[in-house]
Amino acid sequence: MNREAFFNPALEYRMKTIVHAWPEKEEVLMDAIRDFGYGGVATNPSQDHGYTSNPENLEKFDETLKNLQKKNLAYWIYDEKGYPSGYAGGLALEEHPELEAKGFYMVRRLAVQPKHSVFHLDDESDKIVWAAKYPVDHSVMNASIIEYEEMEAVPFTDTYCECDLKENEAFFIFCVKSAYEGSHLTHNVCSRSRYINILDQKAVRRFLDVCYEPIVQASPDAYRNACAVFTDEPSLVTAYIQGDEVWPYALAPWKEGLFEDFEREFGYSILPYLPQIFEGRESSYTTRVHFYQLIGKLAADAYVTQISRWCHEHGGKFSGHYLAEESLKLHVLYYGSYLEVLKATDYPGVDVLAAYPKIYHYNTTRFAQMAARKKGINGLMTELCPFIDIPYFEKEPVRYATGILNLLYLGGCRCINSYFSSDFASHDPEHLSDYHGYMSREQARWVNDYVGRIGYMLDGVQNDCGAFVYYALEDVQAKTRPEHCAQESSECDTDRSLLSLTRRIYEAGHDYLFADREDIVNAAKSAEKGCAEISGIKVENIILPAMDVIWPDAWEALETLKKYGVNVWFAEKIPTNRVGDRVRFEWYDFREESVRGPKCAETEMFKAMTETEILCALNGQEQELKLSVIESGAGSGSLEKEPMILKARYRKAGKVLYFVVNNSEADVKLSWSMDGKTCAQVWDPADGTVREIRKNEILDIVSYQGKFLMAEE
Repeated sequence: MNREAFFNPALEYRMKTIVHAWPEKEEVLMDAIRDFGYGGVATNPSQDHGYTSNPENLEKFDETLKNLQKKNLAYWIYDEKGYPSGYAGGLALEEHPELEAKGFYMVRRLAVQPKHSVFHLDDESDKIVWAAKYPVDHSVMNASIIEYEEMEAVPFTDTYCECDLKENEAFFIFCVKSAYEGSHLTHNVCSRSRYINILDQKAVRRFLDVCYEPIVQASPDAYRNACAVFTDEPSLVTAYIQGDEVWPYALAPWKEGLFEDFEREFGYSILPYLPQIFEGRESSYTTRVHFYQLIGKLAADAYVTQISRWCHEHGGKFSGHYLAEESLKLHVLYYGSYLEVLKATDYPGVDVLAAYPKIYHYNTTRFAQMAARKKGINGLMTELCPFIDIPYFEKEPVRYATGILNLLYLGGCRCINSYFSSDFASHDPEHLSDYHGYMSREQARWVNDYVGRIGYMLDGVQNDCGAFVYYALEDVQAKTRPEHCAQESSECDTDRSLLSLTRRIYEAGHDYLFADREDIVNAAKSAEKGCAEISGIKVENIILPAMDVIWPDAWEALETLKKYGVNVWFAEKIPTNRVGDRVRFEWYDFREESVRGPKCAETEMFKAMTETEILCALNGQEQELKLSVIESGAGSGSLEKEPMILKARYRKAGKVLYFVVNNSEADVKLSWSMDGKTCAQVWDPADGTVREIRKNEILDIVSYQGKFLMAEE
């Protein structure tokens, strides 16, 4: 570790400010950006007068990129006119309406007595894509048990179908329509344009043709010299976003050939089981898990992989951020599998709208951190965008933003693209009169030094943490059904449990990482070879949120890990339903009130625990670094009874490195001790100083700041 490099961190570790529109004398703004301590910008061609279809905009953008390089400022290329990325300011769908995002919905008709049923497509919809009827068992009170294996296809045209229904038969019609009204498209602050289908290779290729290709034609080295491409919130847009609206159509994601894709992927036809996408409980779980697995794979392949490949061909790499990072429920609704999409990026990213630490969602970065860990790359990008509760944030914007930045780096962030901007107008009031922001020159330089020093210290390392929280995506996929209005993540039991569980253990001073099914299965294999590991990190604890559904191989891996001494703790309950590859279907038998098929075995190996019991078990484990609050009082805001001290452990260059953060309104004085160590070094990102500290010597940490403790490993 180089003290000079820490004191004056390189531009690569500093924040980049986001500039969508440059002044006439753009080099004046570039000088201000450099003078205010930033490392560069995220920017784009002019979004006016035709965006990328205007050659003058492209020529000017080429000049801007060259000027940035002359000024030694790094740049990211922002790939959209507003958001969500993919529509290219409307250019992508011009003369290509067939590339618009689509969803399919179900119409259900039930004959308790014989009848003739006729269906005509409405003027909101495109076409019928499947129709079939099924026998229904009504022998159980308040139940309609569909006999899926007895499906009988019903002939249909694009707009019409009819059939005779016997007593106790159900008629299902599946139709496709545009995914637009009520979606993320019509409820954002930027645009209400229609949008491409990110499941469709041709639609995404069209986005490349009208948005990426023109830039590289005018500026051949634009992508090669960029840090990365910044894509912004592409999504499936089949989910509704406004809770006060109710729509006639409950949409599932659609692309042409979807049903054939499903059969190729899983080896069986989805057609008999299409109603299970929209209704049913235990009997429908496997179908839905498979369906959303496929959707995630298609989105990752059509959008992320295709654009990444294009970037690689032009010397660049693909990054950006996706939507609703904090919620497993929305990971499914917006992507099928958020993790599958993130893993396909070159550099995962997130968006943080929380304006101050008290409302920050710790899992915002943690899910993306899992993708970065799996890829073995240096963390993730964060778009810092103070947006929520701005009046509160504006009371002390620099202090609160610093608190958020601590949390981002603790959670795996290594690169900041920021809307938390500065008063560049003060640099040159004549030419930069429109460029105001939250920070003065002195404040911006301090924040950028602070961020740069953290980035330097954490470059190339990941949290060395033995506690893994299970990413219970299969539980949420199994229970996700299209709805006629917005689906709140608070309604999802797994999200509720994850939020509460991770908040409690983290605020008690315990770090955590997320692990998915693949991680758990691989950890079990490594345990049998001598040491349970995930990405080279020794596994000590696995914590599972409240969930009902689990993959069979994940369950068996947990049994193996428990056998080899890993703590496996289930919060609130033990999952009882198993889904996936081994057993294709599980039938809920209302007549016997039981599930025929595999269930997690009753065993003494696992017991459900309360969150408090899990926290007590963590508190009872030996901690290498022990911190005790000696004094808490001076600070800029109201004082908490118990200061919140967060920490993360790293290993770097033969050293043990802790980032200790005071996530409290009050300044604190801490005593510290580290197993086997009589002294350590304190590297302070606030002022760039490095000093020796003896065991139990007082460690002062200002409110919403952090310090590094480093010792020999």
